[in-house]
Amino acid sequence: MRTNELEGRALDYWCARALVDDDEEVIFVEVEPRVVVTLTHGTLRKLAQPFSPSDEWGDAVVALELADELQWVRSEQGVHCRARFGEGVPTEADGEHPRIALLRAFVQARFGESVEAPPGRPHAVRQGKVRPYDAGGVPPTYGESAGADNEIGDIRTVPRQ
Repeated sequence: MRTNELEGRALDYWCARALVDDDEEVIFVEVEPRVVVTLTHGTLRKLAQPFSPSDEWGDAVVALELADELQWVRSEQGVHCRARFGEGVPTEADGEHPRIALLRAFVQARFGESVEAPPGRPHAVRQGKVRPYDAGGVPPTYGESAGADNEIGDIRTVPRQ
């Protein structure tokens, strides 16, 4: 899929992926019919919450705040956005309105001219690796020492006295 043509759920999905650094994890609790994520990046915290920046500025404002340079030009065809995020080179994208153009430029700045179609099942992503898991199940672990005998994440009851 071309990043300059992303829309709806696919644009929401790739925006969530673009928000986190490679060493951070994003969990897609739902991908269809809407994107529901668990992620932490800077001051942004989402715990199994719907994420739809293509539909509302409330979720898109994070991409807006990350833009170091931003320029919009309106025309009869829509809006052209030129933006630079962090130390990267400026990217350009088009959209029906400023929010879509901004989000497409944001995804393009992180992933380039094209991306794959989002997986249709719940999964987690860290360092670009997609690890599926069953809805309602335990998200995959990434630690080398994590296993059945390990106490990582083991929450026990408080002993009675």
